[in-house]
Amino acid sequence: MSADSSEHLIKMANQIVQNIPAATPEARIESAAGHIDKFWSPLMKQQIAEYIAAGGENLIPEARAALDKLAS
Repeated sequence: MSADSSEHLIKMANQIVQNIPAATPEARIESAAGHIDKFWSPLMKQQIAEYIAAGGENLIPEARAALDKLAS
């Protein structure tokens, strides 16, 4: 995966979780996971999973938690 692709996916994942209105962090994580699952292509999900497997250091904690939900 190119650096530009991973940077774009990281930015989108972080923005999704930051912009979802929710009463609790847990609800925000759940909603973000649902959004990503519904709207991201299988390739995008695969690329972000590979990024996480390599460390995933630029994801904010809530975005990481949302993406971890998809992997389980």
